[in-house]
Amino acid sequence: MEKNKIFLSHRHSDTQSDCHRIRETLQEEFGEDAVFLDIENLEPGIRFADAIDKALKESKVVLVAIGPDWFGDPDENGITRLFQPKDWVHREVSAALARPDTRVIPLLLKGASRPTADQLPEDLQELADLQTFEISITRWKYDLGVLVEALAKLIPRKKKPNPDPTPRPTPIPIPKPQKSWWGRNYLWVLGIFVVLIIIIISSEDFQQGYQEGSNDVNNDQTEQFNDEASQTDINTLREEVPIGNEVNSSIGSSESNGAVKNDVNGYWLLSDNQGNTSTLVFNQNKQDFEFIEYNVFNVAIGQGTGSINQNELSADYFNSLVQINGKLNLSSSPDGESWSGSIYFPDLETSSPVTIKRINP
Repeated sequence: MEKNKIFLSHRHSDTQSDCHRIRETLQEEFGEDAVFLDIENLEPGIRFADAIDKALKESKVVLVAIGPDWFGDPDENGITRLFQPKDWVHREVSAALARPDTRVIPLLLKGASRPTADQLPEDLQELADLQTFEISITRWKYDLGVLVEALAKLIPRKKKPNPDPTPRPTPIPIPKPQKSWWGRNYLWVLGIFVVLIIIIISSEDFQQGYQEGSNDVNNDQTEQFNDEASQTDINTLREEVPIGNEVNSSIGSSESNGAVKNDVNGYWLLSDNQGNTSTLVFNQNKQDFEFIEYNVFNVAIGQGTGSINQNELSADYFNSLVQINGKLNLSSSPDGESWSGSIYFPDLETSSPVTIKRINP
């Protein structure tokens, strides 16, 4: 008889609702027939004791769900149900511990503590020596995911159909602004203007008039300057008019720095300090954007939306592979070709440094 099932032992008055949620997750991963939840899996007309014995023989793992009321209510003599030999939880756990080829894992639910040997009946005291696994309500998805991965080393997972590949989003084309009439024809206008200037300057009348005018102006200015200018006037003029070096310094100080690039459209390589990498495909519309994350097998494993404020990028992120939310905060390099920062997971209360670099599609 093949042992490839999971037996979920629990007390109805203690952890029934939690065990229903656990069973649904385990059935999704290992198949509906791979999980046995006592009376809910019984066929009509079959004795309960025979069904339990058959299920335990086919089970490779027995999960013992322990909550705050796992021991059960006491009888008129003050003896709790777990210490009564006819109690079905007692019988299930005792039979599981007696099978050397069955892995027994105590599950602590609803904040329950590990029972000690002196708190258990004699044939259940071995349970106190086994490694427990806690599933907290505040970390339900994460803890249950860790349990599934541990069980997958013992129980084969059901075959799942290959999902249809997720189409990559087409980047929104950014139309180029149309040039004005001057932007399209300014070279022709400048060319015609230069030709006209050359023709005018080359004419004999212009050359003759220029020479005569220049001589008259120079003579008048020389006479006036010699008559009226004094050394005091010259010094005052030097103080009011900056010399060449001062003009150059003033011009140089007015240069402005280039703006930081903030276009993230396209493909980016994400990496963390542990060597993990994935591909992000951004689709940007002005300051807002959305992205999809692909792993090395080109399978979509996450997505997010966010916005850019100057050289700061922030986004809400969801990893569909492990069902966990995150917050991405990055700062741009001066050339806009890489961003660095961290991703924070509120459910885990942890953060990890990450870097994204632009890559060719």
